[in-house]
Amino acid sequence: MNIFTKVPGLAQQTSKLGSVLQRAFYGSSGRVTLFEHRNFAGRRLDLSSECTRLSDKNFPERCNSVQVESGAWVGYEHENFRGRQYMWDMSDRGEYNCYDKWCAQTDHISSVRPVKQDNNPARAQLFERAGFSGKKMEIQDDIPNMMSRYSLNRVAAIRVLGGAWVVYQEPNYRGPHYILEKRDYNNFSDWGSQNSTVGSMRRVRFS
Repeated sequence: MNIFTKVPGLAQQTSKLGSVLQRAFYGSSGRVTLFEHRNFAGRRLDLSSECTRLSDKNFPERCNSVQVESGAWVGYEHENFRGRQYMWDMSDRGEYNCYDKWCAQTDHISSVRPVKQDNNPARAQLFERAGFSGKKMEIQDDIPNMMSRYSLNRVAAIRVLGGAWVVYQEPNYRGPHYILEKRDYNNFSDWGSQNSTVGSMRRVRFS
């Protein structure tokens, strides 16, 4: 057989394999559905990539429930990924039947993006002071109460060495929160906060 002869279906199989390898290497963004009303009712918007303005998709900037099919996502109060952040991942099967479930006080969402998936084991270093100085802690699991665990509720710099994390200002994963992907955060302003208060912290669930 001529080695250059095309084998039926080989190109398609190779393409599929390449797609699988690409997702494994770069991480898959996944899929999420936003609903206008509570309990997954009303107008809906399916997303498989970032959206800088929900209004461009003819979807109202009000979202009352969310279903995550795969991956993890961040909703933002304002367009172009600005303002308060809201985490939607595969915790609790990825079902959020009302905005209370993602610690929001209103149903206003203007932009959405996927969280960058890192396949390394979840690991982060926390520093008491900006510039990665002062008291240092390394974590690999969820911390429902920073004060109880470390007698500390101030973190000014974070190095995310694996996975992705959510930092909450209140204990037990409540209050304003911020999504940290794999990189260095020299100061709390780097993750969007106005102060160094950290009440709890957990790993992002991609599956």
